[in-house]
Amino acid sequence: MKKSAPQHAAEIIQQRIRSGKYPVGKPLLGQRLLAEELGVGRPAIREAISALEGLGLLQVEPGRGVFVRDPKAVRSARWRFAAQYSLENVYTVRASLESLSVLLATQRATLAEVKMLERLTDKLAAAVKSADLLAMSAADREFHRKLAEMSGNPLLLEMLDAFDVVITECRNLAFQDASTKHRTAPVLEHLQIIKAIKSGDANVASRNMKTHILHAQARAGLGG
Repeated sequence: MKKSAPQHAAEIIQQRIRSGKYPVGKPLLGQRLLAEELGVGRPAIREAISALEGLGLLQVEPGRGVFVRDPKAVRSARWRFAAQYSLENVYTVRASLESLSVLLATQRATLAEVKMLERLTDKLAAAVKSADLLAMSAADREFHRKLAEMSGNPLLLEMLDAFDVVITECRNLAFQDASTKHRTAPVLEHLQIIKAIKSGDANVASRNMKTHILHAQARAGLGG
């Protein structure tokens, strides 16, 4: 699948941060120059910066510019949807909707769908191993969206899709913690969800998802 312009830009910027081409503490190029250099529009650059800020790789300082952060530093406290929803609001809704999606998905899951969930979890594990934050976020999103698709409830899927940007930002905060324990935890939690789905135990699968979301909330620094 062809990557969007924001994805393309974000991946290049992340690679340059990881290689040291964009040093920690230094300002990023201006949006116009970055857009010209990467061959994308300025809206794509803005989206890429927002995604990388959510993952703790960049820090936007109004009036000063965009700076490269040390990914091992204290997590960024900025939550860009604060004027609309608290993080607690988002995690509460996620726990309810996503535990329901797994409950429904377990009741109708096919072997092919379970194997797809396993492949997506393998993708997440590979991203964690390579410390690729963008790939971690993407693989985690694919896993959760696949479960919503498997639920067979189009309204549930539409509700989650409607808030995809908010949920992704929320997800990214949980990946900011650079510790191996915190980054591998979602992989193990996904495997527990898959195990329950394979056994056909919808209630256990639903509980495992709720636990997973609550643990993600804790990893985002909110307790739980």
